[in-house]
Amino acid sequence: MPKQTLENDILMRSIKILDIGYITVIYIIFSIIIATIVDTWMGQFDPKAEEKKEFWQQTIEIILFMWSYGVLIYIVRNIVERIPFPLDGYEGFDHKRVKELKSAMVFTFTFILFCDYIKKKMLFYYTNTIRPFTSKFTSAYTNKKSV
Repeated sequence: MPKQTLENDILMRSIKILDIGYITVIYIIFSIIIATIVDTWMGQFDPKAEEKKEFWQQTIEIILFMWSYGVLIYIVRNIVERIPFPLDGYEGFDHKRVKELKSAMVFTFTFILFCDYIKKKMLFYYTNTIRPFTSKFTSAYTNKKSV
């Protein structure tokens, strides 16, 4: 292992910053590609068709989406971990130790940002199912508070 000097520390931190940027770009590319595939596969979101569905059906669809989204994150994270970093091993730098490689947080947020169908479906579900359901409890609490 190289001697730890100020120059070596600056070099290691610089390589780590480049690696974090590299990982971020890879996750964003994956999120754009997969969001485009999902949007193409699912088609346009139709609020009128969604309104006709029962509460339980909407809830099950959202739960299945969250489950598949978790699996998708796992798969993408495992793929990204296997993509080599050009400076891995340079001066002792270990690409596998970078925390951002295992978190997939960038993918998690950018996929929702880019996937129009999922974004609209989740907003519809929140606005038309969750908010009316929770307003029953919050209005009861507000009425007790104002008395």
